[in-house]
Amino acid sequence: LNESKIIRGNSIYKIVDGPSWSDSEADANKLGGHLVTINDAEENTFLFDSFDITGTDGGNDAYWSGYKNMTESPSVKGDWQWSSNEESYYTNWAEGEPNGPNGGEVAVLGRYGDTGLWNDAVDYRNSSGPSPLFGISESKFIRRGDSAYVIVEGPTWEEAEANAIKLGGHLVSINDLNELEWIENEFSKEK
Repeated sequence: LNESKIIRGNSIYKIVDGPSWSDSEADANKLGGHLVTINDAEENTFLFDSFDITGTDGGNDAYWSGYKNMTESPSVKGDWQWSSNEESYYTNWAEGEPNGPNGGEVAVLGRYGDTGLWNDAVDYRNSSGPSPLFGISESKFIRRGDSAYVIVEGPTWEEAEANAIKLGGHLVSINDLNELEWIENEFSKEK
């Protein structure tokens, strides 16, 4: 389950470990991304079809997304933002959702059969209700020829290489001066 990845456009999608939303987001950050940002109905359908999300009550095939209610007050709802800080234009909530009583809920993909609707849940695995064990990460990459470049995390070379391998690659090998200059130019923009 955790070894597969899917490339669509300039994004690599991959299942990341939980069990909480925060744990899944941290794992997605190590891969140079965030939990998935869903921009439109087409991407929503792609995710549900690609990851075979059917939404069992136990949360076994439900996944954390990057959508989080930033409101901390229990009496205020609706300040939802993507963890990637992208603008929020699309939602696909199930009827009556989001309905959590407090701020800090996150959007869950799955739970309503194969309809592609979202539910809200708290940011941790709890025993009082179903919550996902995994999230879906989305790592944006820059394409050059047959290669994809992503900045991955790792306090050591070994950990950075392990994160690159999780995305299906390795840390960069610079083959010539043109590639070195291209990398310097492209990735100096990221700072």
